Amino acid sequence: MRFKYISILIVFLFFVLICNTIIQTTPVWHESSQLLAGLNIWNFGRFDTQEVNPPLVRSVVTLPVLVLSPNLDENKFNRPSVNRNEFAMGEIFLKENTGKNRLLFIIARFTNLVFILIGIVFCYIYADKLYGKTSGCLVLSILCFSPFFLGHGATIMNDTPTALLGVIAVFFFWKWLKRPELLETIIAGIMLGFAELSKFTLLIFYPLFLVLWLLYQLPDYRSAGFKKIVRYFFNLCILYVVSIFVINCGYLGDDTFTQLENFRFKSMLLTGKSTLEEIPYGGANRFEGTLLGKLPIPIPTSMVRGIDLQKYDFERGLPSYLRGEWSDHGWWYYYLYALLIKMPLGTIGLFLLAIFCTFFQKSYKTSWRDEMVIILSGIVLLAFVCSQTGFSIHSRYIIPALPFFFIWISKVGNVFSLQKTLQKISFRTRFLQVLVLILLFWSIFSSLWIYPHSISYFNELAAILPTPNEPRSPQEPEGILFIVSLLNAGSRNGGQHLLDSNIDWGQDLFYLEKRCLQHPEVTEISTAIYRSYPLEQTKIPTKSMPPSNNPQSGWYALSVNYLYDREKQYRYFLNLKPVARAGYSIYIYHVTPEDVNRIRREMGLPEI
Repeated sequence: MRFKYISILIVFLFFVLICNTIIQTTPVWHESSQLLAGLNIWNFGRFDTQEVNPPLVRSVVTLPVLVLSPNLDENKFNRPSVNRNEFAMGEIFLKENTGKNRLLFIIARFTNLVFILIGIVFCYIYADKLYGKTSGCLVLSILCFSPFFLGHGATIMNDTPTALLGVIAVFFFWKWLKRPELLETIIAGIMLGFAELSKFTLLIFYPLFLVLWLLYQLPDYRSAGFKKIVRYFFNLCILYVVSIFVINCGYLGDDTFTQLENFRFKSMLLTGKSTLEEIPYGGANRFEGTLLGKLPIPIPTSMVRGIDLQKYDFERGLPSYLRGEWSDHGWWYYYLYALLIKMPLGTIGLFLLAIFCTFFQKSYKTSWRDEMVIILSGIVLLAFVCSQTGFSIHSRYIIPALPFFFIWISKVGNVFSLQKTLQKISFRTRFLQVLVLILLFWSIFSSLWIYPHSISYFNELAAILPTPNEPRSPQEPEGILFIVSLLNAGSRNGGQHLLDSNIDWGQDLFYLEKRCLQHPEVTEISTAIYRSYPLEQTKIPTKSMPPSNNPQSGWYALSVNYLYDREKQYRYFLNLKPVARAGYSIYIYHVTPEDVNRIRREMGLPEI
């Protein structure tokens, strides 16, 4: 019974923490286009505003927003997104709804919590079914205080809902594997369909589920008999058909069964071209005029175009940054490195402990087939994301894989259940209990230390790992205790390792506004801030952009993304000590004439 109350308390604390983040942080990049795309579904029946993601999350979170009657000019917004201009359309939407924006996003963000809270409950249930109630409490502790979920879960982006909908889909598929009857087939198919409506990453579930079914059935092949195996396979096909039906319902049957040759694709994969330059402006189709091209596609046209557009984005590549190095493409190890420095070290320690217990402690093992389902799901998702090397920008892409690893890690919670089965607790068991508690406390404490700036979280390794290609980030006075300084330094030095949504996604604009209001002496401030939220809708006394490679005196506020950008136009600020921070993504400088002349001498420029 005590585990029930502990679990409720953990979820309640998570709810309080994430609610505060929702209210305090600025809408991040992509949120405005996500909100607009959802409203376009309800107002104009359009699914082509943001085709690179399925519509489930944005349509649900925007439903209660309709009561505020946001301004949606039909001439401006009732049209398809062309060449990824949904971001520009999102900014126009924000300007058209001055005075309503904060409330619009707060309502949508709170609605998004429905997905998250339901998914968290299923993570607890899954861990409980596999390993026991102590493991259920442990997975809640890891997940609810994870900076990935505290940070990105407070937005209306679909990364966190996708992660938890993925867990639900795998959970019901696991239940189907244990009892592959018709009712379980239909339920598992419905949940798979919902998962596929959240993010295209989860399309990997279709081949994965087939492999999991084959591996799960392998030990029972002889005893089950050929007829039963065929019946189970038929049920698997029904499961897939049900999921595709749910997908079509989510898109309202948007031109389903369009012949394959009638699409105009942009990606090399689907056009058959060897380079992007060979693809005509209007697109092409490698299946045109072929027998396969006559095949009617049983999924909506918007989904087909979205998959093609997502593939095109990875093929053309985007500027990517890692440890001071800029590239026109990504790296396969980018997401592994991101996990190394953005996952709390306590959680990494629990993962290593789970590996140790799996191989050397029999009491922590459960059925290999049941564990295979959970751990292989996480591994395949992570591997699939790592394989997309066209660009490496957002560590949030690995969020869908994390709950599966968290559930598997929770097996170490069994160390507290041994007290019920053993009359005398051994020294090894006591040691493991203390170790689990230390690692768990370290994970939670490290995450909450920089809360509510969880998007910008970096662990202590980010403070000590060398980055030879980058100068040191803006430093602040060290704390009295080294450990306190180290906890801060990880996120302060994050820009040396990763940029964009890993640290600076425009989330701290309201904190900058608060800083300016607390200091009336700041009458004008030049800003270079990575954001989509309009500055004119804040009370920041903004002046202009800072001078590029030309130090001048005055007040400045610069995003980490600008401090380390590819053009290096504001690198001279790294030689100055900031007077304050807005979160961990915006640095505030007061540059004096003496500072100006010192920096100009170092840059080889004439003094003023």
